[in-house]
Amino acid sequence: MSTTGWGNFWQDQRQSFYAVMKMATSYFVSKFEKQYSLKPTDEIFDYGCGPGFVADSLAGRDSKITGADINDFFIAECRKNHPGGQFMVITTNTADNKKILEEQLSGRQFDYILLLSIIQYFKSSNDLDEVIDLLRGYLKASGKLIIADVLDENTSSIKDAFSLLMHCIRKGRIGAFVGFISYLMFSDYRKISKQNKLLLFSEETIRAIAASNGLRCEKVNGLTLQKSRSNYVLSHAAVK
Repeated sequence: MSTTGWGNFWQDQRQSFYAVMKMATSYFVSKFEKQYSLKPTDEIFDYGCGPGFVADSLAGRDSKITGADINDFFIAECRKNHPGGQFMVITTNTADNKKILEEQLSGRQFDYILLLSIIQYFKSSNDLDEVIDLLRGYLKASGKLIIADVLDENTSSIKDAFSLLMHCIRKGRIGAFVGFISYLMFSDYRKISKQNKLLLFSEETIRAIAASNGLRCEKVNGLTLQKSRSNYVLSHAAVK
């Protein structure tokens, strides 16, 4: 497996720390649903959908799910498990993704676009700026672009691990937590994290990127399991 960067790592993944990732995503979806009172007619675009944990968590709610990911194995799993959704393979290059989305989405717009637990794997803040510029055209006038699970200068790996541990204990999944920690310590994830530090985004940076793309920015609490991480909701300026 190539170890030149996070893009290569996530393109090559098959299982990794599935159990904890799925629990963390389920937690996010439960808070997301409650916060925004999701309706069956709402259309959701999960950008960086992985193996489809958001779609799994929303299964049976008649929500319309579209997903995109750089891992073709993950997309195949999404298509198999959610035949009613639309899932596409994208790349780590925003210019290429612009063409892919234009072909696959044909001008569709969404009530919610999710970037869940992915921007820490970008190479720089410029990557996020480019992605927001790409995605804002697919956001409905009243839509929300949610950037969740953001690492910043206040993020604590110890606090995050404790949050996950407590959740696993409550769910009776302590084995999943042990497997998660073991994976972080002994897998290629640890090797690559030494070469490519996870990207931190300050609130000022997120707000500046939103403003440069003509979007409003709101910081919200409680959307994700890891309590020391941040979440932001971007939206179009109110129409006067």
